[in-house]
Amino acid sequence: MTHDQSSRRTPYNDSYPTCERTCVKLLIYPGDHDPRWVTERLGLDPSKTRTKGERRPTPRGERVVPLNAWFLSSEGKISSMDLRRHLDWLLDKLDPTADRLKDIQRQPGVQMAVGCVWWSARGQGGPTLWPEQMGRLANLNLECGFDIAFFGEDDDE
Repeated sequence: MTHDQSSRRTPYNDSYPTCERTCVKLLIYPGDHDPRWVTERLGLDPSKTRTKGERRPTPRGERVVPLNAWFLSSEGKISSMDLRRHLDWLLDKLDPTADRLKDIQRQPGVQMAVGCVWWSARGQGGPTLWPEQMGRLANLNLECGFDIAFFGEDDDE
């Protein structure tokens, strides 16, 4: 279904001048299920997984992973500074898996969401979503959170 976009204030803009960095990530915490279970059920390869109990090096030593996790990220895959392009990429991957994704959501202990990162280039402006992205997220029963950073002007320059 196509929608009349003539009333929109913010057309797609891949240079999105107020954005320094953006990406989106599907976050699936499969409870007691191994992250490979998500890969098998969805038929999608993750960008990253974490397995509960595994030991991971950190700058301050070693850390034990507390939860099973499965992530699919647009970082490094989409060069646009327009968050909608990143969401479109992710939703294009997920739409064909809608029934399987919802089946995973119904499993006890499973939690999932879409996380969006958006860094301001100048301490103003912000990301825009269109009804198309919001509708697709709703159809997939996915909440959407934002990690937004406004660094502003560097006074040392």
